[in-house]
Amino acid sequence: MFMKKIVQMLLVACMVILSTQVAFANSDKTTIQEGADLTSIHRLAVASPLYMQVEEKAPSKAILTQIIYDSSRVSKLNVISYDAVAEGIKMTSNVDVKSLDRRQAAKEYRAGVAKYADSYVLVTVANNSRTQFFFDVYKADTNQLLYTYQIQANRSEGDTVSTYTNFCEQFYKHLDRSIEEQQKSKK
Repeated sequence: MFMKKIVQMLLVACMVILSTQVAFANSDKTTIQEGADLTSIHRLAVASPLYMQVEEKAPSKAILTQIIYDSSRVSKLNVISYDAVAEGIKMTSNVDVKSLDRRQAAKEYRAGVAKYADSYVLVTVANNSRTQFFFDVYKADTNQLLYTYQIQANRSEGDTVSTYTNFCEQFYKHLDRSIEEQQKSKK
């Protein structure tokens, strides 16, 4: 009788713990564009994110760019940093994308990134009441949209390095999974 009560209490505790984890999971959405060949992605470059620091304690744009690159350690892809591509464009085209305004820099980046990678990821951050990250993967030579991933913060998550790192790591994991699924379906 006593043992039965203990088992019931443990079962209830497990259910509460599992339901809590589900309740705090970030909402996310993955979209693969029709006809997109994700298996052709081998070298992924990081573009300068579309981001404006709202809170004083939130990461700066430079830190976010580094987080996007550093988070690629969880991926099987060969990821190239924004700085490496910008330096390459500067050496080959004599254009310093880092010194240009946002629109001109994006135009020059899109024009030159195909020399260094077969695709690139552009991250857009909407940090209103609840922070959302939009990851858009484009084919480098045509700038055709291949893949999108969107993730939204919970109300309890702030604009922190930890939250941003988690979102970026989730993106790489989902992209890897989508590539693997497409490879399996081709066999």
